[in-house]
Amino acid sequence: MKKMIANLASREKRVAVLENGVLRKLEIMPPQKRSTVGNIYLGKVTKVLPGMDAVFIDYGAEKNGFLHRDEIPSFQLTKKSDGKASIGQFVHQGEKLLVQVTRDETGTKGAKLTGLIEFSTESLVYIHGIDYVGVSKKFKNNDLQKQWRETALQHKNPDEGLIVRTSMENESESVFLDRLTGLREIYKGLEVKAASFKAPSILYERDAYLDMIISEMSSGTATGELAIDDFEAYLELKKWIQENRKEWDISHVSGPKNIFSEWNVEAQVEKMVKKIVWLENGGYLIFEETEAFTVIDVNSGKFTGKVAKEATLYAVNQAAAKEVARQLRLRNISGIILIDFINMDNSRHEQEIIDIVKKEAVRDEKRIQVIGFTELGILQMTRKRTSPSLSEMMSVPCPVCSGSGKIESPETVAFRLERELLEHRKTDDEAVWVEVSKAVADVLLGEKESYRPTLEELIAKKIYLSFIPGSRNAYSIKRFGSIQEIGRAFE
Repeated sequence: MKKMIANLASREKRVAVLENGVLRKLEIMPPQKRSTVGNIYLGKVTKVLPGMDAVFIDYGAEKNGFLHRDEIPSFQLTKKSDGKASIGQFVHQGEKLLVQVTRDETGTKGAKLTGLIEFSTESLVYIHGIDYVGVSKKFKNNDLQKQWRETALQHKNPDEGLIVRTSMENESESVFLDRLTGLREIYKGLEVKAASFKAPSILYERDAYLDMIISEMSSGTATGELAIDDFEAYLELKKWIQENRKEWDISHVSGPKNIFSEWNVEAQVEKMVKKIVWLENGGYLIFEETEAFTVIDVNSGKFTGKVAKEATLYAVNQAAAKEVARQLRLRNISGIILIDFINMDNSRHEQEIIDIVKKEAVRDEKRIQVIGFTELGILQMTRKRTSPSLSEMMSVPCPVCSGSGKIESPETVAFRLERELLEHRKTDDEAVWVEVSKAVADVLLGEKESYRPTLEELIAKKIYLSFIPGSRNAYSIKRFGSIQEIGRAFE
């Protein structure tokens, strides 16, 4: 049974989705890193890039957003939309545009934007700036699917795109028109608002966490339970459940205990930022995220199996394939993903691993493409990126190692300091004051400071040391001067 736990009472919003008590999906939205996907802005073109068929847009964020030519309404609606027309024919520098965020800023990259403004309900998606009609492929009745396509074509305007969702299948045409009219009014309101605003300005801000909860209740299983600790959100969602006739049980939790702890979710969340994930059979996964791609290494670990080697390795890989798919959703890992499964001799087993990954990917709301195994036995796949990963949301680069996971050794830092001191050997100063970490000082001066006399003779200066607290291997040359001047600094 699906269960959602919504921790919305504090500034950081968290929503967990569980199936039979196991965490299947996690959304964390810190106020400073809240997703802007779906937000609509009045932006200004700052730079046109003909070589990339794109423009940069100042929409008020720290980094300018990226807008491709194919996402501009004037390109989509013109008769010249043959894929060869220059972007300069459709937009110019300094022009104001309505834009919507489709992918958040990640790392050094700015947000990805579209000029095709989209609003959606559970049963109908409205897109302004494109001539298009789509009907859900999940309709059970092919005749109704055809009928709804004709209805949408009949009522849409030339500059509108409409997508009829599955839940519209058994609704009336009047319900369709009511929802279409409502979405059109929202867009017209944006245009009126934009006319009185200066660029850059935000025109529409999506309520991301409530949208996520509603989307989850609308997809998959028709029933479930929702526990929530914010009373206003509870009332709003309860109203939505009643209006949309959803068979979801909702409860407001007001006790003093953290709702995630109360429902045994907190411990599962803490595991989500760890590099190692253990499998039930004793194998384990290692996750290495970089800006370019993510590498996942599969290891047999404690699992030795009770049958032939090939069957043992295949069993580990089977468990790993299922867990990888779950972890990608939980950690929101996107982009290029490389999975180093344990090498198997049987090519049929490789295909079965691909089939498992594809089957599990169906449950993911992000588009996944499984490419296949390379000659080195690494499975290649991609997952659509729309927002930062859980690791990006919950952590920052280490100030010591700058995110590399490694720091310079005491030897490397000590010898660098030695070379820098040698550069000053011909100056008239009698002494030098160096602030240094203890580990670096031990290397610089040698065991029991046995190298101190030699080094002081080489640089022709007396060395005074003070120590930097902490474990970072570092130094700072504070001052050169006479022995009397430097000595006074240590009194």
